Amino acid sequence: MYRTAILFTAWCFAISFAEKHVKILIPPYGGENEGGIHVRTLADDATLLTAMKKAQEEEKMTFSGNEDTIGFYVTSIDGVEADPKAHQYWQILGGGNMSPLPKGVSDYIPYDNEAVLFRLTTWEAESEDHEEDDCEKDPHSCLNGSVAVDTSFWLLISTILATLTRCGY
Repeated sequence: MYRTAILFTAWCFAISFAEKHVKILIPPYGGENEGGIHVRTLADDATLLTAMKKAQEEEKMTFSGNEDTIGFYVTSIDGVEADPKAHQYWQILGGGNMSPLPKGVSDYIPYDNEAVLFRLTTWEAESEDHEEDDCEKDPHSCLNGSVAVDTSFWLLISTILATLTRCGY
């Protein structure tokens, strides 16, 4: 019994000091970090921003950005600046399938040995008349502020009115 209690206590103690490793991938933009940056001995609850700061302290990468009400927004990595006028931003991919992360660098907590990819990406600007195009393509999903009513709704209303009329209301 005591042996089990001691082993359980040792296991819990080891977990409390758990550390993780994160690999930050940056496409080869001519920098020295083309193969990826390994950040080791991070706390288990460390965010991606914490990993990036540690990598910057160890002079493995540089980055800059802006702190906003929704978190830290990365604007530059290894001297490559995202140009908002050209609709560029740093997309963050991670997880087992390297998909876009659901959170930003200040909120995302990578798992142990996760690889996270930063990719300079361009988004398409929407045209000012896109709302009109939506209405012309599919009037049931019009986004210009008008309410699209499904035809089955009108069928229901007409059935209710016919029933009420027949019942004498």
